[in-house]
Amino acid sequence: MGTIGRPRSKSAHEAILKSALRLVAKRGFRAVSMNEIAADAGVGKMTIYRHWPNKAAVVMDSLLELIGNETAFPEAGNALESLRRQLHLQAAFFRSSRGNLIRSLVSEAQSDPELATAFRDRWLYPRRDDVRQNIKAAILEGSLRDDFNIDTAIDQLYGSLYYRLLLGSGVLNEQFIEDTYQQFLTGHQARLAVRKTPKSA
Repeated sequence: MGTIGRPRSKSAHEAILKSALRLVAKRGFRAVSMNEIAADAGVGKMTIYRHWPNKAAVVMDSLLELIGNETAFPEAGNALESLRRQLHLQAAFFRSSRGNLIRSLVSEAQSDPELATAFRDRWLYPRRDDVRQNIKAAILEGSLRDDFNIDTAIDQLYGSLYYRLLLGSGVLNEQFIEDTYQQFLTGHQARLAVRKTPKSA
């Protein structure tokens, strides 16, 4: 459910995306209409519909183009360290106003099939693929075992973050992320890698 084509004016395109992101982050997906996005961006509603089929497509484009890279895997000395740093980035993302936006989209996706499809296909699945590739790289580096279910491991790692974000069962602080990461290592770290890991002082 991607963009059909950008508005002729780059500034209009950016204004539409910024308006959609700002309004949905502030008021929630359901409460915002295409008319309001158009008015806030200073364009006609038909300008939006010529390039996006529905509100879900506009919002997902705004999410991906404006803030989608904030949780990308950072460069690091090895795959496991990149994973650890990315988990901290994800938690910081959820603690910010971005977390309110994601919470709203996940909530509304339960009753909006178009939004549910857009969120899964354009936000969730590509990020799962990134984690999957990272874990495979860690296996090739010899840091992780090669005999576990990667998708289950992804759910264990990131499902806990979404659980706290959506249900408020606890805080998404640095200690929680470190505990989550260390417990992941306890269950999945390669034996050779464990032997090479120096003991904590």
